Amino acid sequence: MHLPPLEVPIPEIAACCGSSDGAAIADDALKDADNVAWLLRFPETVQRRWYVRIHWIRSVDRLAEQDWLLGRPDRFQQFCHHWQAALASGQVPVGSPYRVQLEQMVRTWQLDRRTPGSQSFSLKAWQRYIHAIASYHRHDLRIQSLADYERAIDRLGGALFQILPDLRPDLAGGAHAFGALDQCYNHLRDLQEDTQSGLCYFPADILASFGLHPADFATSNIFKKSGYRKFMEFWLRDYIPAKRFQAEQFASRPDLPQTWRSLCDWSLDRYRRIETCLARCDYSYIDFSSAYWPSVCQYLLQERHRYHRVESV
Repeated sequence: MHLPPLEVPIPEIAACCGSSDGAAIADDALKDADNVAWLLRFPETVQRRWYVRIHWIRSVDRLAEQDWLLGRPDRFQQFCHHWQAALASGQVPVGSPYRVQLEQMVRTWQLDRRTPGSQSFSLKAWQRYIHAIASYHRHDLRIQSLADYERAIDRLGGALFQILPDLRPDLAGGAHAFGALDQCYNHLRDLQEDTQSGLCYFPADILASFGLHPADFATSNIFKKSGYRKFMEFWLRDYIPAKRFQAEQFASRPDLPQTWRSLCDWSLDRYRRIETCLARCDYSYIDFSSAYWPSVCQYLLQERHRYHRVESV
């Protein structure tokens, strides 16, 4: 994945999100720009509030990936231990390498606890997300059934979206559904790099009904199997649309905060771009990766120029 010229807002977003901190399956800088460049529409005060939460999410994910890749699950476990201690006592353990982030988190949720109608659901979502990260960063990961897959996207994407700012308690359910859908599209977008790492998030029982096996995704021979195209068409035309309908219902709520409206509009557009690119590549995730990321760079550049024109009017 090659980074574009500096006029595309990827380096600044990467720095705010912690995209390039430490080893991982892939450099997430371009992914994070693809996901959250809509924040450029808002004042810096709003951006900072969102970037803090996104940085929490990205850093925990990155710690777990590093431990998984290096085969020594110590840094992620240390973070979890320090976090639970800080949550219980209100004090970050002395000498913790995660002091700044943990202090931010403690301050955030201590304030919530003292506020009537507080957003304690975001703290519960954070706890679920941490547990999910521990569960799904494993070499022996296998998603056996569609029910297992549903559980995974709920615990990962659903919880992740409930951690984000500006979310009222009455919107938490819709945000959860939107986050689960987001996880579905991230799996499609990242198929090539996941398969190169021996990962397959598609449920084995659904694959089997099309004559496929999770291990088939590790080889380009899968494109020669008649069941592959049928499976991808089922996934995109039968499985995902019901989830997208729920997300679109949430996105159409007139009482959404402006930040969430922008997040939803941007994300739904991103999902359409992923589907369009996959179809143009005849569902080849190898060709998709080569075509999609350069198009993201061009799209982000166009968006930045559009923002600048609007600001100058």
